Amino acid sequence: MSTMGASASVCYNEPMPTFNDSTLLRFAERVLVAVGAPTSHAETVADHLVGANLAGHDSHGVIRLPQYRAHVREGKIDPAANPRILKESPTTALLDGNMAWGQVVAKMATDLAVERSRKYGTAAIAVRNCYHIGRVGVYALDAARAGLIAQIFCNAHGVARVAPWGGTDAKLATNPIAIAVPRRGEPVLVDITTSVVAEGKVRVAKLGGNDIPEGWILDSDGKPTTNPADLYEGGTILPFGGAQGHKGYGLGVTVDLLGGVVTNAGCGFMTKSFGNGVLFQTVDPAAFDESDAFLDRVEEYLEYLMESATLPGVAEILVPGDPELRVRDARKESGIELSSGVLEHLEELATELGVEGP
Repeated sequence: MSTMGASASVCYNEPMPTFNDSTLLRFAERVLVAVGAPTSHAETVADHLVGANLAGHDSHGVIRLPQYRAHVREGKIDPAANPRILKESPTTALLDGNMAWGQVVAKMATDLAVERSRKYGTAAIAVRNCYHIGRVGVYALDAARAGLIAQIFCNAHGVARVAPWGGTDAKLATNPIAIAVPRRGEPVLVDITTSVVAEGKVRVAKLGGNDIPEGWILDSDGKPTTNPADLYEGGTILPFGGAQGHKGYGLGVTVDLLGGVVTNAGCGFMTKSFGNGVLFQTVDPAAFDESDAFLDRVEEYLEYLMESATLPGVAEILVPGDPELRVRDARKESGIELSSGVLEHLEELATELGVEGP
Protein backbone atom coordinates (compact mmCIF):
# COMPACT_ATOMS: atom_id res chain seq x y z
CA MET A 1 0.00 0.00 0.00
CA SER A 2 1.12 3.57 -0.58
CA THR A 3 0.06 6.85 0.95
CA MET A 4 -1.65 9.10 -1.57
CA GLY A 5 -0.78 12.78 -1.80
CA ALA A 6 -3.39 15.37 -0.97
CA SER A 7 -4.02 16.14 -4.60
CA ALA A 8 -4.16 12.52 -5.75
CA SER A 9 -7.31 11.02 -7.21
CA VAL A 10 -9.15 9.00 -4.59
CA CYS A 11 -11.76 6.31 -5.16
CA TYR A 12 -14.26 7.08 -2.42
CA ASN A 13 -16.37 4.02 -3.26
CA GLU A 14 -13.71 1.63 -1.98
CA PRO A 15 -14.51 0.58 1.59
CA MET A 16 -11.82 1.39 4.15
CA PRO A 17 -10.37 -1.37 6.36
CA THR A 18 -12.49 -1.77 9.49
CA PHE A 19 -11.40 -2.94 12.95
CA ASN A 20 -13.25 -3.61 16.16
CA ASP A 21 -12.19 -1.53 19.13
CA SER A 22 -10.74 -4.45 21.10
CA THR A 23 -8.38 -5.30 18.23
CA LEU A 24 -7.09 -1.73 18.06
CA LEU A 25 -6.86 -1.57 21.85
CA ARG A 26 -4.61 -4.63 22.02
CA PHE A 27 -2.48 -3.33 19.16
CA ALA A 28 -2.03 0.07 20.80
CA GLU A 29 -1.05 -1.59 24.09
CA ARG A 30 1.57 -3.71 22.30
CA VAL A 31 3.08 -0.65 20.64
CA LEU A 32 3.19 1.37 23.86
CA VAL A 33 4.78 -1.43 25.87
CA ALA A 34 7.33 -1.91 23.08
CA VAL A 35 8.41 1.74 23.34
CA GLY A 36 8.90 1.48 27.11
CA ALA A 37 5.55 2.15 28.78
CA PRO A 38 4.70 0.13 31.90
CA THR A 39 1.65 -2.04 31.32
CA SER A 40 -0.64 0.17 33.43
CA HIS A 41 0.41 3.27 31.49
CA ALA A 42 0.05 1.48 28.17
CA GLU A 43 -3.49 0.47 29.09
CA THR A 44 -4.43 4.04 30.07
CA VAL A 45 -3.03 5.60 26.89
CA ALA A 46 -4.39 2.88 24.58
CA ASP A 47 -7.87 3.12 26.10
CA HIS A 48 -7.83 6.89 25.54
CA LEU A 49 -6.69 6.65 21.91
CA VAL A 50 -9.18 3.98 20.91
CA GLY A 51 -11.91 5.78 22.84
CA ALA A 52 -11.26 8.82 20.65
CA ASN A 53 -11.67 6.66 17.53
CA LEU A 54 -14.92 5.27 18.91
CA ALA A 55 -16.25 8.78 19.54
CA GLY A 56 -15.49 9.77 15.95
CA HIS A 57 -12.43 11.87 16.82
CA ASP A 58 -9.96 9.94 14.68
CA SER A 59 -7.61 12.92 14.90
CA HIS A 60 -6.88 11.88 18.51
CA GLY A 61 -7.00 8.12 18.01
CA VAL A 62 -4.47 5.48 16.99
CA ILE A 63 -3.20 7.81 14.26
CA ARG A 64 -1.11 9.30 17.08
CA LEU A 65 0.92 6.14 17.74
CA PRO A 66 3.67 6.81 15.14
CA GLN A 67 4.01 10.36 16.49
CA TYR A 68 4.25 9.06 20.05
CA ARG A 69 6.91 6.55 19.00
CA ALA A 70 8.94 9.29 17.31
CA HIS A 71 8.68 11.53 20.37
CA VAL A 72 9.87 8.77 22.70
CA ARG A 73 12.91 8.39 20.46
CA GLU A 74 13.47 12.18 20.50
CA GLY A 75 13.22 12.35 24.30
CA LYS A 76 9.97 14.32 24.35
CA ILE A 77 8.32 11.57 26.42
CA ASP A 78 9.76 9.60 29.32
CA PRO A 79 7.65 6.46 28.79
CA ALA A 80 8.22 5.06 32.30
CA ALA A 81 7.90 8.32 34.26
CA ASN A 82 5.18 9.18 36.77
CA PRO A 83 3.76 12.62 37.62
CA ARG A 84 4.23 14.15 41.06
CA ILE A 85 2.68 16.92 43.13
CA LEU A 86 4.95 19.95 43.45
CA LYS A 87 2.68 22.18 45.53
CA GLU A 88 -0.78 21.81 47.04
CA SER A 89 -3.48 23.19 49.30
CA PRO A 90 -6.82 21.62 50.27
CA THR A 91 -8.42 22.80 46.99
CA THR A 92 -5.44 23.18 44.63
CA ALA A 93 -2.43 21.29 43.33
CA LEU A 94 0.40 21.86 40.90
CA LEU A 95 1.51 18.71 39.10
CA ASP A 96 4.86 18.13 37.45
CA GLY A 97 4.14 15.66 34.69
CA ASN A 98 7.83 14.67 34.46
CA MET A 99 7.16 14.35 30.70
CA ALA A 100 5.24 11.15 31.34
CA TRP A 101 2.39 10.07 29.05
CA GLY A 102 -0.05 12.97 28.98
CA GLN A 103 -3.06 10.73 29.45
CA VAL A 104 -1.55 9.34 32.66
CA VAL A 105 -0.85 12.84 33.97
CA ALA A 106 -4.29 14.16 33.04
CA LYS A 107 -6.01 11.18 34.68
CA MET A 108 -4.15 11.90 37.92
CA ALA A 109 -5.15 15.58 37.70
CA THR A 110 -8.79 14.63 37.10
CA ASP A 111 -8.80 12.21 40.04
CA LEU A 112 -7.32 14.90 42.32
CA ALA A 113 -9.89 17.44 41.17
CA VAL A 114 -12.77 15.03 41.80
CA GLU A 115 -11.49 14.04 45.23
CA ARG A 116 -10.96 17.62 46.41
CA SER A 117 -14.18 19.00 44.94
CA ARG A 118 -16.20 16.32 46.69
CA LYS A 119 -14.59 17.31 49.98
CA TYR A 120 -14.37 21.09 49.63
CA GLY A 121 -16.84 21.96 46.85
CA THR A 122 -14.28 23.11 44.29
CA ALA A 123 -10.76 22.41 43.05
CA ALA A 124 -8.18 23.76 40.62
CA ILE A 125 -5.34 21.56 39.41
CA ALA A 126 -2.52 22.98 37.28
CA VAL A 127 -0.24 20.78 35.18
CA ARG A 128 3.13 21.44 33.54
CA ASN A 129 5.93 19.33 32.02
CA CYS A 130 3.23 17.19 30.49
CA TYR A 131 3.20 15.41 27.15
CA HIS A 132 0.14 15.47 24.81
CA ILE A 133 -2.96 14.60 26.86
CA GLY A 134 -5.12 13.67 23.85
CA ARG A 135 -8.83 14.42 23.64
CA VAL A 136 -9.47 16.96 26.39
CA GLY A 137 -13.19 16.28 26.67
CA VAL A 138 -12.58 12.81 28.09
CA TYR A 139 -11.34 14.24 31.40
CA ALA A 140 -14.21 16.71 31.68
CA LEU A 141 -16.61 13.81 31.04
CA ASP A 142 -14.98 11.72 33.77
CA ALA A 143 -15.42 14.54 36.28
CA ALA A 144 -19.03 15.17 35.21
CA ARG A 145 -19.84 11.47 35.48
CA ALA A 146 -18.66 11.82 39.09
CA GLY A 147 -21.27 14.58 39.54
CA LEU A 148 -19.04 17.64 39.08
CA ILE A 149 -19.04 20.58 36.70
CA ALA A 150 -15.67 20.63 34.93
CA GLN A 151 -13.73 23.17 32.88
CA ILE A 152 -10.40 22.34 31.24
CA PHE A 153 -8.07 24.74 29.44
CA CYS A 154 -5.28 23.00 27.52
CA ASN A 155 -2.54 24.90 25.70
CA ALA A 156 0.54 23.60 23.86
CA HIS A 157 4.16 24.65 23.82
CA GLY A 158 6.97 23.71 21.48
CA VAL A 159 4.49 23.80 18.61
CA ALA A 160 2.25 26.45 17.06
CA ARG A 161 -0.26 26.12 14.21
CA VAL A 162 -2.48 29.20 14.57
CA ALA A 163 -1.64 32.80 13.69
CA PRO A 164 -2.91 35.72 15.78
CA TRP A 165 -6.02 37.33 14.29
CA GLY A 166 -4.78 39.40 11.37
CA GLY A 167 -1.34 37.77 11.35
CA THR A 168 0.38 35.11 9.25
CA ASP A 169 3.00 33.70 11.66
CA ALA A 170 2.02 30.66 13.74
CA LYS A 171 2.11 31.72 17.39
CA LEU A 172 -0.64 29.73 19.13
CA ALA A 173 -1.57 26.08 19.22
CA THR A 174 -5.13 24.88 18.62
CA ASN A 175 -5.69 25.33 22.39
CA PRO A 176 -8.84 23.31 23.20
CA ILE A 177 -11.41 24.02 25.89
CA ALA A 178 -13.67 21.35 27.40
CA ILE A 179 -16.66 21.99 29.66
CA ALA A 180 -18.90 19.24 31.01
CA VAL A 181 -22.05 19.47 33.13
CA PRO A 182 -23.64 16.44 34.83
CA ARG A 183 -27.16 15.38 33.99
CA ARG A 184 -29.31 12.29 34.38
CA GLY A 185 -27.66 10.08 31.80
CA GLU A 186 -24.51 11.07 29.95
CA PRO A 187 -23.23 14.60 30.76
CA VAL A 188 -23.50 17.64 28.52
CA LEU A 189 -20.09 18.09 26.90
CA VAL A 190 -18.64 20.99 24.94
CA ASP A 191 -15.19 20.02 23.63
CA ILE A 192 -13.80 22.48 21.09
CA THR A 193 -10.56 23.81 19.73
CA THR A 194 -10.20 27.57 19.62
CA SER A 195 -9.02 27.09 16.03
CA VAL A 196 -11.50 26.29 13.28
CA VAL A 197 -10.32 22.66 13.30
CA ALA A 198 -8.01 20.39 15.27
CA GLU A 199 -4.60 19.84 13.69
CA GLY A 200 -5.19 16.10 13.82
CA LYS A 201 -8.15 16.38 11.45
CA VAL A 202 -5.86 17.98 8.89
CA ARG A 203 -3.41 15.12 9.48
CA VAL A 204 -6.17 12.54 8.94
CA ALA A 205 -7.08 14.17 5.61
CA LYS A 206 -3.42 14.28 4.54
CA LEU A 207 -2.85 10.59 5.28
CA GLY A 208 -6.15 9.68 3.64
CA GLY A 209 -5.25 11.56 0.45
CA ASN A 210 -8.22 13.92 0.80
CA ASP A 211 -8.67 17.65 0.39
CA ILE A 212 -9.94 19.71 3.31
CA PRO A 213 -12.74 22.31 3.30
CA GLU A 214 -11.86 25.87 2.38
CA GLY A 215 -11.65 28.06 5.43
CA TRP A 216 -9.61 25.64 7.54
CA ILE A 217 -6.03 26.67 6.75
CA LEU A 218 -3.82 29.18 4.97
CA ASP A 219 -0.66 28.26 3.07
CA SER A 220 2.78 29.73 3.77
CA ASP A 221 1.88 32.81 1.71
CA GLY A 222 -1.21 33.46 3.81
CA LYS A 223 -3.59 32.30 1.06
CA PRO A 224 -6.58 29.97 1.57
CA THR A 225 -5.90 26.37 0.50
CA THR A 226 -7.67 23.01 0.51
CA ASN A 227 -4.43 20.99 0.39
CA PRO A 228 -3.75 19.65 3.92
CA ALA A 229 -0.03 19.25 3.16
CA ASP A 230 0.26 23.06 3.02
CA LEU A 231 -0.17 23.22 6.79
CA TYR A 232 3.05 21.28 7.31
CA GLU A 233 4.96 23.45 4.86
CA GLY A 234 4.66 26.74 6.73
CA GLY A 235 0.89 27.16 6.69
CA THR A 236 -1.42 28.04 9.57
CA ILE A 237 -4.82 26.99 10.88
CA LEU A 238 -7.39 29.77 11.19
CA PRO A 239 -8.98 30.65 14.54
CA PHE A 240 -12.63 29.64 14.66
CA GLY A 241 -15.26 32.21 13.82
CA GLY A 242 -14.73 32.86 10.10
CA ALA A 243 -15.13 36.58 9.50
CA GLN A 244 -15.47 36.92 13.29
CA GLY A 245 -12.29 34.96 13.95
CA HIS A 246 -11.20 37.46 16.58
CA LYS A 247 -13.50 35.53 18.93
CA GLY A 248 -11.64 32.25 18.47
CA TYR A 249 -8.35 34.11 18.69
CA GLY A 250 -9.42 35.70 21.98
CA LEU A 251 -10.29 32.33 23.43
CA GLY A 252 -7.00 30.87 22.18
CA VAL A 253 -5.09 33.64 23.96
CA THR A 254 -7.11 32.95 27.13
CA VAL A 255 -6.16 29.26 27.01
CA ASP A 256 -2.49 30.18 26.64
CA LEU A 257 -2.72 32.45 29.66
CA LEU A 258 -4.51 29.86 31.81
CA GLY A 259 -2.89 26.68 30.55
CA GLY A 260 0.57 28.03 29.74
CA VAL A 261 1.25 31.14 31.81
CA VAL A 262 -0.52 30.26 35.08
CA THR A 263 1.09 26.79 35.07
CA ASN A 264 4.48 28.10 33.84
CA ALA A 265 4.36 25.39 31.16
CA GLY A 266 5.09 27.87 28.35
CA CYS A 267 3.30 28.91 25.17
CA GLY A 268 3.89 28.20 21.51
CA PHE A 269 7.47 28.67 20.38
CA MET A 270 8.42 30.65 23.50
CA THR A 271 9.92 27.42 24.85
CA LYS A 272 11.79 24.56 23.19
CA SER A 273 10.13 21.91 25.35
CA PHE A 274 7.12 20.12 23.88
CA GLY A 275 3.81 19.30 25.53
CA ASN A 276 0.63 20.62 27.12
CA GLY A 277 0.01 23.01 29.96
CA VAL A 278 -3.38 22.38 31.53
CA LEU A 279 -5.66 23.98 34.10
CA PHE A 280 -8.43 21.76 35.48
CA GLN A 281 -11.27 23.43 37.40
CA THR A 282 -14.13 21.50 38.99
CA VAL A 283 -17.14 22.52 41.05
CA ASP A 284 -19.63 20.38 42.96
CA PRO A 285 -23.13 21.74 42.22
CA ALA A 286 -24.17 20.41 45.62
CA ALA A 287 -22.21 23.34 47.08
CA PHE A 288 -25.07 25.57 45.91
CA ASP A 289 -28.19 23.39 46.00
CA GLU A 290 -29.39 19.84 46.50
CA SER A 291 -27.99 17.60 43.74
CA ASP A 292 -31.41 16.30 42.70
CA ALA A 293 -32.79 19.84 42.38
CA PHE A 294 -29.84 20.83 40.19
CA LEU A 295 -30.26 17.79 37.96
CA ASP A 296 -34.00 18.50 37.65
CA ARG A 297 -33.21 22.01 36.40
CA VAL A 298 -30.64 20.67 33.91
CA GLU A 299 -33.21 18.29 32.42
CA GLU A 300 -35.86 21.01 32.33
CA TYR A 301 -33.47 23.29 30.44
CA LEU A 302 -32.45 20.63 27.93
CA GLU A 303 -36.09 19.78 27.24
CA TYR A 304 -36.70 23.48 26.64
CA LEU A 305 -33.93 23.50 24.01
CA MET A 306 -35.14 20.35 22.28
CA GLU A 307 -38.66 21.73 21.91
CA SER A 308 -37.35 24.14 19.26
CA ALA A 309 -38.77 23.87 15.75
CA THR A 310 -36.16 22.45 13.37
CA LEU A 311 -34.82 23.59 10.03
CA PRO A 312 -35.70 21.59 6.91
CA GLY A 313 -33.68 18.39 6.86
CA VAL A 314 -32.94 18.47 10.60
CA ALA A 315 -34.58 15.58 12.42
CA GLU A 316 -34.01 16.74 15.99
CA ILE A 317 -32.14 19.11 18.27
CA LEU A 318 -29.19 17.41 19.96
CA VAL A 319 -27.51 18.12 23.28
CA PRO A 320 -23.78 18.89 23.06
CA GLY A 321 -21.98 15.57 23.46
CA ASP A 322 -24.79 13.48 21.95
CA PRO A 323 -23.19 13.14 18.47
CA GLU A 324 -20.12 11.45 19.96
CA LEU A 325 -22.30 9.05 21.94
CA ARG A 326 -24.17 8.04 18.80
CA VAL A 327 -20.95 7.57 16.82
CA ARG A 328 -19.57 5.48 19.68
CA ASP A 329 -22.58 3.19 19.68
CA ALA A 330 -22.42 2.84 15.89
CA ARG A 331 -18.70 2.10 15.83
CA LYS A 332 -19.03 -0.41 18.67
CA GLU A 333 -21.44 -2.22 16.39
CA SER A 334 -19.90 -1.77 12.93
CA GLY A 335 -16.22 -1.17 13.72
CA ILE A 336 -13.69 1.64 13.30
CA GLU A 337 -12.57 2.54 9.78
CA LEU A 338 -8.93 3.43 9.11
CA SER A 339 -7.77 4.90 5.82
CA SER A 340 -5.13 3.03 3.87
CA GLY A 341 -2.67 5.83 4.63
CA VAL A 342 -3.20 5.55 8.39
CA LEU A 343 -3.10 1.76 8.27
CA GLU A 344 0.15 1.82 6.30
CA HIS A 345 1.78 3.97 8.97
CA LEU A 346 0.56 1.64 11.72
CA GLU A 347 1.86 -1.41 9.87
CA GLU A 348 5.25 0.26 9.39
CA LEU A 349 5.32 1.05 13.11
CA ALA A 350 4.48 -2.56 14.02
CA THR A 351 7.27 -3.85 11.76
CA GLU A 352 9.77 -1.39 13.23
CA LEU A 353 8.92 -2.44 16.79
CA GLY A 354 8.57 -6.14 16.05
CA VAL A 355 5.00 -6.38 17.32
CA GLU A 356 1.93 -7.91 15.74
CA GLY A 357 0.15 -5.40 13.51
CA PRO A 358 -3.51 -4.47 13.67
